[in-house]
Amino acid sequence: MTTPRIDDFPAVRRRGLRRLKDVPVLPSLVTLGNVFFGFLAIAKVADALRLAQPGASFGTVVGLFETASILVFVAMVFDALDGRVARMTGQTTPFGAQLDSLADMVTFGVAPAFLGKVLVDWHAQIDDNRLLPLQPKLFYAAAAVYVLCAALRLARFNVETGADEEDHREFKGLPSPAAAAVVCSLVALFCTSHDGETDLGRWLLGHDNFDKIVIAMPGVLALLGLLMVSRVPYPHAMSAILRGRHSMPFLAGLVVVIVIAAVEWQFAMVVCTLGYVVWGMLVGLYRVVTRHRDDDDVDEDPAPRPTPSRN
Repeated sequence: MTTPRIDDFPAVRRRGLRRLKDVPVLPSLVTLGNVFFGFLAIAKVADALRLAQPGASFGTVVGLFETASILVFVAMVFDALDGRVARMTGQTTPFGAQLDSLADMVTFGVAPAFLGKVLVDWHAQIDDNRLLPLQPKLFYAAAAVYVLCAALRLARFNVETGADEEDHREFKGLPSPAAAAVVCSLVALFCTSHDGETDLGRWLLGHDNFDKIVIAMPGVLALLGLLMVSRVPYPHAMSAILRGRHSMPFLAGLVVVIVIAAVEWQFAMVVCTLGYVVWGMLVGLYRVVTRHRDDDDVDEDPAPRPTPSRN
């Protein structure tokens, strides 16, 4: 039996085989690092779900949740590098764009929703907890809204965004990595509730307010999902910080955030991520108000001036 050669296939099939051979290796490996750490985060949450039985050690379960959050942040580093590596090596291809979206769907779509949903379920089943009633359908619905909106967000981004660098300086809707950062930073902050070394968060929030993070998690998931499919403008955070010149108060605030992150990174991440979400909402509200004001000014035609009579 002879092995078929590539010349034996039709022309269309041969072109398809040749396209599959043109795969950018280095950018693809970086993107696969993104999805790899996203999968590890899901695996850690599954381990926490397996150990989250009545009488289980609180510290062990919480440690797995915190590890899952950290793994998502590690995946964000790979997500930030793959595009730059592709542009530096001249290997920007449609294959890389599609692979990046698939990786983002796993890491920033499924993993945060699964993390938040399992944490809420576990918190609702604690015997001495009376703040969060067990509402399985609502928890499923909130996580599903987040996942479905993340899929729509990534698909819309692929269709509407080109390869030009200008298209990546502002996003229409909350980027999926930013939404995942909000969920993971809140989970990481909750995990410090029984850590004696995190004095800043305990001093500002109080010991009793950490449970409110989990109570608000279903609403946070649903709100983040809706923001992802919205048209709220969100700037590219790294481009906004690194490009151009900024005022002295901006630099001073950035230094303060870096110092807080060195002392307690969980609290700093919550401040930064929530500030980014509110920032985009305020910018969108400002643009809507100014646009309506400009439209009203255009609609108000000035009264016609009387023409002087000629004798």
